[in-house]
Amino acid sequence: VRDRTPIALDDLPTSTEEPMQLASTWEFVGWQGGGEGEGSVGHSPETTWADRVVDLDVPAAAPATSEDGVALASAWEFMQQPWQPQAVANIDPAQALLAAASASTDTPVDGPAVTAEQVLSALDTADSQGMVGKVLLAYSAGRFRRAFLLGDSFGLARVGRAWGPGSDRPEVSALKVDLDTPSLFNSALNGPSPSVFSAPQAPQDEAIFSALCGESEHHLLVFPLHSRGQPVAFFVAEHGPAPVDVAMLEELGRIADRAVEICTRLHRFP
Repeated sequence: VRDRTPIALDDLPTSTEEPMQLASTWEFVGWQGGGEGEGSVGHSPETTWADRVVDLDVPAAAPATSEDGVALASAWEFMQQPWQPQAVANIDPAQALLAAASASTDTPVDGPAVTAEQVLSALDTADSQGMVGKVLLAYSAGRFRRAFLLGDSFGLARVGRAWGPGSDRPEVSALKVDLDTPSLFNSALNGPSPSVFSAPQAPQDEAIFSALCGESEHHLLVFPLHSRGQPVAFFVAEHGPAPVDVAMLEELGRIADRAVEICTRLHRFP
């Protein structure tokens, strides 16, 4: 058993005017020694930074080169480190969908600009009913000739947003539909979602078809957006003279149900 020599107060160095310095962990390990002549346990305290270098006994790997003589980067350089900023920014699905549909009023010649699944995902992340409306208009690109969003303001439905050629005509902005009198909007509230109209059914419908469709025959697809049972807006898509197939109605029905669900959750007017 090794005897430990107690440290006397006389052995401690006298205080000086020099500023105090913090010792490293290894200096504490090396200082824990025994008695006189026994040396220190561990290793001698380091005096310079060079003394603290740890040598690794591994072969040095020369950087690989390509056929053109350019040095190739190691896999480590491509790894995302915790202190580095995110290499890929998180893109909001709704904004990505709107960018894909573009702000153009021209109907894409290659079909729909976005898929129904993209629209459903974008609706799930919408934080306002205004964003819900923008997503619905983006969905219309490549599917319908024109699309409109009419908001309920004191019992009158007015066009708030629109997409497609001719959607900015003065007749569109001047359209006002009284929700207290019969119209295709009242029928859409009590009918399937979406409802299809190919001809006026009430006096107000004449003004609706004239403003949103023009003079030729067209089909209008309509579904209401409501919150807590009260209508807050109407989505109207102008499909043209061609018949509306069942698959399109089913897909638009899924979009309508999700849009109504999100609007009910938001409880805000667009």
